[in-house]
Amino acid sequence: MRNTLTLVWKLLLICLIAGLVLGLVNQVTKDRIAALEVEAANEARSAAFPGAAKFEELRKDTEKVHGFYSALDESGNVLGYVASSREYGYGGDIEVVVGMDKAGKVVGCVVGQNTDFSETAGLGAKTKDPAFAQQFVGLEYKGETVNYSEGGGGYRIPKGTLSVIREASEGGAEPDAVSGATYSSTAVINAFNSVCRELYNLVKGGEN
Repeated sequence: MRNTLTLVWKLLLICLIAGLVLGLVNQVTKDRIAALEVEAANEARSAAFPGAAKFEELRKDTEKVHGFYSALDESGNVLGYVASSREYGYGGDIEVVVGMDKAGKVVGCVVGQNTDFSETAGLGAKTKDPAFAQQFVGLEYKGETVNYSEGGGGYRIPKGTLSVIREASEGGAEPDAVSGATYSSTAVINAFNSVCRELYNLVKGGEN
């Protein structure tokens, strides 16, 4: 009986120590994780609107779109807006950050800046490549949804259009297609559409 009680007390002591250690580790790392997330968000914002000197947070969010900021020049004049949205891809959430100027033109796009990005290496993870996001840059958004062709294979968004066309997985002139990553590509395009709709409302004065 005494041996049993001794064993129980030892186990309780071990659990208590382990709990304290885990709590301490969590306390130490959570601030660092939060700082990394803020740093990643700041970098993505700057990449999504490369012409901005600074950003001013807008106190608004919608069901799908968050992180609204005004992009400002050195004098504080509004150049446009930046926001982001998440959609579930194949392995988890994919965050898409978009910058739009006051004419409704997409000036920058960043895919997968979220620290929990976990798409399949060699497939969906290719949506994080700058070359893939670059396809969205230059689009003159006019409130129309960006669509994509159904079926397998890769997709690319030609500059100056709002239609996504099928592209051969090999030998194409532009190596931007994400072949075999339909879930990831669709998540990016859906998130892109969500952000553009809200930014378009801002640039057209539909929201304040």
